[in-house]
Amino acid sequence: MHLHIVHVISGYLPDDWGGTQLHLRDLCREQKAEGHRVEIFARCGGEGEDFEVGSDVYEDVPVTRIRNNFSDVDSLTKLYTHPVIDARFRAFLEEREPDLVHVHHLTCLSSSMIDVARSLELPVVMTLHDFWMQCPRGQRIHPESMEICERLDRETCRACMRKLWPHLIPSEIKLPFLARLFGKRQEAEEVVDAWERFMKGALSRCQALIFPAAFHRERFVEWGLDPKLCKVVTHGLNKEAIPFKPRGKKPVRRIGFIGSVLPSKGVHILLRAFRRLVEMPGCSDLSLEIHGTMMDFHGDRSFQGELEALAGEDGKVRFHGGYKSEELPGILEGIDVLVIPSIWWETFCLTAREGALAGIPVVGSDLAGIGEAVREGMILGFEKGDVQGLTEQLKKLCEDSELRERMSHKRDLVRSMADCWKETKSIYQSVLEGS
Repeated sequence: MHLHIVHVISGYLPDDWGGTQLHLRDLCREQKAEGHRVEIFARCGGEGEDFEVGSDVYEDVPVTRIRNNFSDVDSLTKLYTHPVIDARFRAFLEEREPDLVHVHHLTCLSSSMIDVARSLELPVVMTLHDFWMQCPRGQRIHPESMEICERLDRETCRACMRKLWPHLIPSEIKLPFLARLFGKRQEAEEVVDAWERFMKGALSRCQALIFPAAFHRERFVEWGLDPKLCKVVTHGLNKEAIPFKPRGKKPVRRIGFIGSVLPSKGVHILLRAFRRLVEMPGCSDLSLEIHGTMMDFHGDRSFQGELEALAGEDGKVRFHGGYKSEELPGILEGIDVLVIPSIWWETFCLTAREGALAGIPVVGSDLAGIGEAVREGMILGFEKGDVQGLTEQLKKLCEDSELRERMSHKRDLVRSMADCWKETKSIYQSVLEGS
């Protein structure tokens, strides 16, 4: 049976791209190859009137884009549920009449789009690519302390959210004793609690929730979601897109980082480890190649200065800036060891698998989705934030040619997108049979 599938995402190629967009692109390719009809509904920004709807085609997939620059946001509620976006989405679904809606991300859109689809008796599957549905910053990491929020303490959340949106989260005042005694609550408490109830409710009304790693699933189950709804489907990659050129016993000369240059990605940890490494015997001629856009972190741009200071002026550290997805194979070919030093709970980590596909030894934080790659034996691990631990792993790779040889042949551990689609399709079929 050929299906008509609508995918929903917060932004799509070519204007917006990252791991989520690339995953969806490759999933669409597999679906189209089987003869399914595929469309995408996405948010866009840029010049023009808010809530204008336009359409284009990307890789033979129709993409409908709704502009949202948040021009009318006067409450926290409008950041996560918007009646105009819902209305546009309803009109789109009524015209297209798909068999199933697959949601990938709803930030900058409207989380009640799930309810719109359900009101039209359409089954909804959602892949949770990060923590946005339970953390408005998406990463469950405190932006100042850079500590992971292992427990969802909503008092801490309110303070964090107020710094991000001071005009949307009411200030807290000390309530009189009798008011507290009789259950009166802060307005800010009510606002944040309403958001959390809404998000949980929206997720619970999906027919299936897909998580790319078991660790990620566990965080949502402990939050209160029905375990029966929550399925683990490890992401797949288009393995043919990255040539396999194993480094083998070749000496290490260039250590690399690939990804967004953000505090949560731990680039500062890598720089500190690299500085220790090049002081060791036999390592003075190493270079560190950093590929990725230097981004502000929720408005904070001080990280760039910190990295530049750590980089020094000896030319051993090179910042190459952003890159296009088609440039990735060439970038991978130009490094001997790939490092993923993230300090947040990466839900999957596409980059680790890309390195393994290319035949590059990979070292990553033994944490969340990256940690699962460590336990699979795909990459070498070190404790999150442990500069010395990372230094020692890099030193081992520099010295041990047999280790480099072994870690260069992990391609077979990377799942193909065809296999990922096969498992995803079985979830679609189960949902359609039960709808």
